Amino acid sequence: MAKRMSKTLAIEIADRTLAVVNPQNRAIALDAALRRHGFTPSAAAPPSELLERSGLAGWLLATYAAQG
Repeated sequence: MAKRMSKTLAIEIADRTLAVVNPQNRAIALDAALRRHGFTPSAAAPPSELLERSGLAGWLLATYAAQG
């Protein structure tokens, strides 16, 4: 059964990722959050312009909508 990311989880991960002050460490925080929730981090990092909650949450939903 494919794991599907909910909107609530995407927003939570986006909030926690953006709470990290250092932009270089945000990728590490995002990777750790995805692994903690059972998702394999995407090889494609989110575009750097996604520095807001709704943009990052939307990218997470688009990327992990039906990943297995």
